[in-house]
Amino acid sequence: MVGGQTGRHRDAGTQRPGDRERRSNDRAAVLARGWKRVGADKTRLILDTDIGDDIDDAIALLFALGSPEFGMLGVTTVYGDVQTRTRIARRMLQLGGRPDIPVIAGCERPLGFDYHEGTAPQECSQREAVADDCTPLPAGPAAPQFIIDCVRRHPGQVHIVTIGAMTNIAVALCTDVSLAGLIAGVTSLAGYLPPRHSQPEWNVRYDPAAAQTIARSGVPWTVIGADVQGRNGLARGEFQALAASSSPAARFLLELVVLMWRNKGTGHPNIRTINDVPGVHVADVFALASFLIPDQMDLRTGRVRVADDGAIEFAADPAGPHRYATRSMRENAYRPEILRRLLAAARQGFVHG
Repeated sequence: MVGGQTGRHRDAGTQRPGDRERRSNDRAAVLARGWKRVGADKTRLILDTDIGDDIDDAIALLFALGSPEFGMLGVTTVYGDVQTRTRIARRMLQLGGRPDIPVIAGCERPLGFDYHEGTAPQECSQREAVADDCTPLPAGPAAPQFIIDCVRRHPGQVHIVTIGAMTNIAVALCTDVSLAGLIAGVTSLAGYLPPRHSQPEWNVRYDPAAAQTIARSGVPWTVIGADVQGRNGLARGEFQALAASSSPAARFLLELVVLMWRNKGTGHPNIRTINDVPGVHVADVFALASFLIPDQMDLRTGRVRVADDGAIEFAADPAGPHRYATRSMRENAYRPEILRRLLAAARQGFVHG
């Protein structure tokens, strides 16, 4: 069941006159907020994320806000506690000066309902950052329907960037079978570079059927392995630059970094401040960066096949509908640009705050 729909459907048997019309108006209002500031020269995209566990999702979101090439239609959340994930993304957008971008909760569980071995969700490592957020989540459609509505409003123009499990886009493709022909493309942080690609990666392993749905749908699909990032993570120098900006968005990101280190997995209770953190990886950023520096990733055209355990196979084919990254980034080659765009987003928060 779609996670964000529970409240909408609980009282479906006792609808009052006008309820459906009000929901329709709510949906239109949510969508309008995401579209009104997207220029024709920007790449229209929806960022689909499991923000709140690892930290690279939050870094990717702020990176997107600091990238003038992108026109954000919305953010959708997936996997486990999508309510907390939605609140974290919403807080980042608010502090980044973009409260107009809608955040829509999506699927809590994988296709088939049961969690695959080793993928059952734990509490979001960064939940404490939004413990004070008791405001209601935005009214409107759940994530798959939001994706459908955006694509149908802008056929051939909307890119969906998935940096978590691909359940939301898979449900959208199965709900509206003509959608694959209307999506400009799906770009996923998924799998690994050859020859490691036979090893199942988290975003695919969590919901292999969702990735298989994308692969089989015919939608243009670009796959960026988690190891494309190379050695371009953020370290103390970047943390100091973000802290020196004194922006609310940068402070929030650094708070999430500390919480992730302290709470994720078995945790590191000795991590108290950002000065205790040695560094973080930025894998998810490169799903977005693939729009900006595709040549540096050596994207090859072909066909992607997803095995039942989440392993990915790629076969080169000039006529194929897919692209697969085959090269990792050089060490430190993109780290300065990541920081530049994060700081640009932080300044934007000052301007619009």
